[in-house]
Order: sequence, then structure tokens, then C-alpha cells
Amino acid sequence: MVKVIATAKGYYGGRIREVGDQFGVDDAMFSDKWMKSADPSWKPDTKPAAPAKDKTPAKAADKPDTKPAA
Repeated sequence: MVKVIATAKGYYGGRIREVGDQFGVDDAMFSDKWMKSADPSWKPDTKPAAPAKDKTPAKAADKPDTKPAA
């Protein structure tokens, strides 16, 4: 959990937060769009999420038709 300060109006924890409000958020819920960390040494996790891998093979009907229109 990280303590943050709202830099714009936002909604978190069942409440509307006004500019300047201080509150705690889970690290994964941190949004630099409308909040900043109250602890200057804290950095958000910047690793991109791994893309989900679809293990089911595509069916012929799922593939786009690449034949030119007659």
C-alpha cells in the first residue's frame, strides 16, 4: 500500500477524492493520471503486464478470408 495525494478529482475506495486529499491505495491501483505518491522514494511498478497467450488453435472459420473478391 502506498500513501498518495490526489492531483485531480477522482474516485477510489467508495468515495470521490478531491484535489489535495491524502489516502492509501494498493500499489496495483496507483494511477499517475490523478494521483501522486506522498513518498518521493516510492516508484510504481513499470513492468508491462505479460500478454495472455491463447493456447487454442484457430479454426478455419476464425481465419480471415484472404482470397480476392470475384
